[in-house]
Amino acid sequence: LTENQEIVVFNSKNPFNFHDIFHRIDDIADQQVFGILTKPNKEGVFPLIIGVAGSAGWGDHHYGYLDRYLELGVAVFSLHSFKSRNVESTVGDQLTVTIPMMINDAFMALNKLSEDKNIDVNRAGITGWSLGGGVTLFSAWSPIQEAISPNLKFAAHLPFYPPCMIIPDELR
Repeated sequence: LTENQEIVVFNSKNPFNFHDIFHRIDDIADQQVFGILTKPNKEGVFPLIIGVAGSAGWGDHHYGYLDRYLELGVAVFSLHSFKSRNVESTVGDQLTVTIPMMINDAFMALNKLSEDKNIDVNRAGITGWSLGGGVTLFSAWSPIQEAISPNLKFAAHLPFYPPCMIIPDELR
């Protein structure tokens, strides 16, 4: 870790599917999750981007995108949903860490980061690649937002090549 980075630990859950989020989230045990918060090398209150890796985990190209946000004066949070669950990759097995688990992680991270006086969570966005792109895409779905985090939402969603294997009946 560099001097402008910190590991942030928070509680999330392991909803296997969207049905779990909508109907039984309170019955699911807590899961400790972590991420790495990096702030720009200056004083101030910063907008935030939460980054979500794809099935192969975090790669240099992902960090390259996050570095660009830092150069623009945006704090970045690299969410580590896999390592938090002792999983290196979900390539070939998308059931060990699911999109609903990662969506819950992202909203719980946003909630935890709202406690940081140098983070403006009203200007928080989420971006992700592949599987993380699916997290980014479906975290914009209003029914998910209302179920997980009715009072705190992302202001922007930028998915890169998300898997679009779910067609919701309700399109809000």
